[in-house]
Amino acid sequence: MALQDRVAKLIAELPKVEQFPTQGATLFIDLERQEVKRAYTPRVVVQTLLAGRGANMFYLYRLLDEQLEPLDPDVPLIFGSGVLTGIVPSAARGNATSWSPESGVLMDGSAGDYFPSFLKMNGIDHLVLYGRPVEWTVIRVTGGQIEFLEGRPYLGLDNDDLRTRIAVDMHGTWARDLAMASITTAGENLVLTSAIMTGPKACFARGGPGAKMGSLRLKAVVLQGQTHDFDTAQPYKGYNKAIATKLLRTSVVKNALRTMGTPFLYRPSRILGAMGTKNNQETTWTDRLDAENITPYRPGMAGCFRCPVNCRPLNDLHGDPDDKYGRGDGPEYVTLGKFGPNLGIDRLESVIRLNNICNDLGLDTASAGSMIAWSMELFQRGIITIKDTGGIDLTWGQADVVEQLLFMMARREGFGNVLADSTRAVERGHFPPEALQYRMAVKGLMQSDPHDARILKAFALGLAVSTRGMDHLRNRATLEINARINDDPAFKAELYGGPVSAAPNHYENKERAVRACENVYAVGDAVGMCRFTTKLFNSPSLPGLEEFSGQIANVTGLNFDVEGLDQVGLNIMGVERMINARLGVRRCDDTLPDRWFNEEIGVGAYKTEKIDRHEFDQLLSRFYEISHLNTDGVPIDEWRRELESVLGA
Repeated sequence: MALQDRVAKLIAELPKVEQFPTQGATLFIDLERQEVKRAYTPRVVVQTLLAGRGANMFYLYRLLDEQLEPLDPDVPLIFGSGVLTGIVPSAARGNATSWSPESGVLMDGSAGDYFPSFLKMNGIDHLVLYGRPVEWTVIRVTGGQIEFLEGRPYLGLDNDDLRTRIAVDMHGTWARDLAMASITTAGENLVLTSAIMTGPKACFARGGPGAKMGSLRLKAVVLQGQTHDFDTAQPYKGYNKAIATKLLRTSVVKNALRTMGTPFLYRPSRILGAMGTKNNQETTWTDRLDAENITPYRPGMAGCFRCPVNCRPLNDLHGDPDDKYGRGDGPEYVTLGKFGPNLGIDRLESVIRLNNICNDLGLDTASAGSMIAWSMELFQRGIITIKDTGGIDLTWGQADVVEQLLFMMARREGFGNVLADSTRAVERGHFPPEALQYRMAVKGLMQSDPHDARILKAFALGLAVSTRGMDHLRNRATLEINARINDDPAFKAELYGGPVSAAPNHYENKERAVRACENVYAVGDAVGMCRFTTKLFNSPSLPGLEEFSGQIANVTGLNFDVEGLDQVGLNIMGVERMINARLGVRRCDDTLPDRWFNEEIGVGAYKTEKIDRHEFDQLLSRFYEISHLNTDGVPIDEWRRELESVLGA
């Protein structure tokens, strides 16, 4: 069935009016025909999956044709905002969902800044984009109405210059009446490490969303309009104040996120001996990259729409206004690790500059940094040579070479064309098959964060079972490294719904911690909450299912108790696994890189630690059991039929 027919069939089933207060419409936008159709997510779907990431999965499940290829224009790109996005403090996020051209499995990324909230302000919860126009296009949304503009004048512009041009041409001001999701030259060139940018640094990353948007010849979605309050089911601002107070009183927010941002995580990983270094050949690196050392280069902090935390560090290396990459936003912990120890770079100034370049070029720093590190190890081992790289010496630690490689990657020039194909470099004939044993990826996606998980078994399991590939933001049981929690077994059992071993390197009941985190984080995405201000990610004291339940009722009138929301989180994972099953994902794909099974940690208190294959396999089986998954890792028959009845399969 052609996509237009699938869309028509789906729209015929959908409500034509909102189903609860504050619900926005779903717009189906055929870019080739420049046609827009409008409907609403059914109430039963919202009760099962909520909105944002959750309802995105409903639309992808119904519209995906797995007989195509990810970059086919009949594979939709779906944007979604959460049910509380733009309304509740720190709920400023949305998701971009499709079939990943980088990994070949589910693509789903979360981003904040202002785009998801402005989408909600325009009365829209979801955008379903498909079709390839003859000419490049920019979509402008004003007052919920769609206008198709010529995109060609903006081709070749990267993030900084595009944002400058759009603000002038649209007569708007960023963060006041203007927001945007856009691609850079890298996305135009279908670079598999490219992101969809939503701000100077914020982006939908992971899985090649920039390439997917580029395959639709869509340069940008520009949102315009004034911010406003919503007509909610009940008063909600009083509880908003309680949530904001809870956020700002939490130690990790007060003492780390508001002052340093996410780079505060670098030091504990380094001290533990779990900092992925030189493509995870080593696990420790210099203290010169500790967050405190960034302070002299941090002129201030910024934040997302109506978020009181303001956790995004700004940077200025030397105050020279003529140096385009001497100032910017970031770096985050991921970028600090991926472009510092992962590449053998020990100068903080170099890492900050590379961060600023990636932001402008629109590159996912996790995939881009990992791809360069993989290439450097292959060069180190003689698997590729200077002949393969076009004369470029890929020795570790050369920041100037890395800078050159980033521009080549974005433009697909020379060896940059190899880097642009990311994890598919072997499949596309760039590297020999033996290179795969050194690729730090799961389900075709490079590891998202720099933490080497051979020590912390819950971290390892989470990376293996993540539905979008090797990514920590799906289910990271970060509190496993919190000594105070590990010293209180009763409190830890209360957090995770049962006993979990206090020893970070033990396997006992770690599946319980990962399951609990995966549920809470999925609900967080579906309401639009930032991961760093969600319970269990960095603190047991942050807003979680209890607070989400209260504000969902106040804002929408929909009633969920804590157990009901926990089931919603499980449902989202279930639908994602049903989508992945259609794409060929099975139990054998819920695994880890060979290196973590075969090579021991070489330093620190956990020296000689690695992943035991037998213990891991048992851990995975226990995770499947408590997740209501069969031996192939997909929902058991009874649950699958329940989900299909909601999805309309």
